[in-house]
Amino acid sequence: MSHCTVFCTYPLAKTLSGLVLPSCIGRCVISPAQEETLQAETLCETNALFSLTKEQEKQAMLASSSDFHLDEKGRLSFLCKLDSSENPLQTLYFHTTEDALAFIAEYPEPQKQIPLLIEAYASLLKEGKLVAFPTETVYGLGADATNEEAVKRIFSAKQRPFFDPLIVHIADLSQLDGLAKDVSEQAYTLMRTFWPGPLTLVLKKSGNVPSLVTAGSETVAVRMPANALALSLIKASGIPIAAPSANRFGYTSPTTAAHVKEQLGDRIEAILDGGACTVGIESTVLSLCTEVPTILRPGKIGIDELIPILGNVKIAQKAGPTDTTLPSPGLLDSHYAPTTPFYLVDDVSLYQDRSDVGVILVEKSSVPFKGPVVTISETDDAEEVARRLYWAIRHLDSMHLTCMVGSLMEERGIGVAINNRLRKAATKA
Repeated sequence: MSHCTVFCTYPLAKTLSGLVLPSCIGRCVISPAQEETLQAETLCETNALFSLTKEQEKQAMLASSSDFHLDEKGRLSFLCKLDSSENPLQTLYFHTTEDALAFIAEYPEPQKQIPLLIEAYASLLKEGKLVAFPTETVYGLGADATNEEAVKRIFSAKQRPFFDPLIVHIADLSQLDGLAKDVSEQAYTLMRTFWPGPLTLVLKKSGNVPSLVTAGSETVAVRMPANALALSLIKASGIPIAAPSANRFGYTSPTTAAHVKEQLGDRIEAILDGGACTVGIESTVLSLCTEVPTILRPGKIGIDELIPILGNVKIAQKAGPTDTTLPSPGLLDSHYAPTTPFYLVDDVSLYQDRSDVGVILVEKSSVPFKGPVVTISETDDAEEVARRLYWAIRHLDSMHLTCMVGSLMEERGIGVAINNRLRKAATKA
């Protein structure tokens, strides 16, 4: 078995010393701050797996295909050359240290293993199979967007209604040629500014796109994800990839490979593990096929970022009845929902004595809750809330509680998109 080296800080080393580490980890090398050196030396004396960084190791850190750097924020870095990036250093994010260790156990030599997986999964996509893959927003369930039979399998696996269209993912602007027509200079300006990134553009559809992808609409939703693994997979397949979120329709979106496996593991051919999604909520969907550019679904890129380019932007009203044609996914009133009832309340502290109620907090609280609590940000950081929101909902949803409660954020920036997801996920009266 190949043994890998994990470089870490002293605070993380203390955490690792209390865990059962994967057998593939041969060494944990600590880089302590000056004031932590004595404590780090003591840890190394009591645990043979740990050692202090030598000067030459600082220079050669991550020089090997089996070296990892892990920090206490859940960032795991390693070398892995991908076609989509000139930089061979890849950094993945994980919600817990245990999740990061599980990834190392599965991929102790990522520089060799991951490119081989990408090639294999690209072949599956070309064969009409389904592959789940990470993006910066949520995990997508991918199929060849030009293969109607493959696209049908998405709807079947997700139990998704045919009136809800799919987003087509590309890795290069040249792939637009067979997807969209009459693409404006305004659209290209948006692409140059925000792609790769969490912005989906609704454009006039080319005749090459199966109507199943667009739910019969004359428009098509397209984006280029800002994720090196996703881009490499799309590029290796050589085809545009239709991909909604990789979960059962209507339920909480997946932001880790484990989330995908829970709901779709036996329904699809493969899952490409890329850690946790770094944005954590679905992309902004902007229609350029309306008289005034219109945000159909809010996301990280908001109206403040779009107005300097477009001048005038509208926000769409609620979607109509479910038997109408929808121009974008994510427009239904009930969506992203857990199986446990979830309620939005003004004051979560009213539930502090309920041991059967889970609480989602967006900032640190001194309230002594009796039930389980997930603090997704200790500082009311909206981007951190977005990144961890679906993970928190899924975590509490697994506890068989009577219900869960949470509160809306300030309606500003990405908070607009977070509140949109919270309202849709909340239990309706």
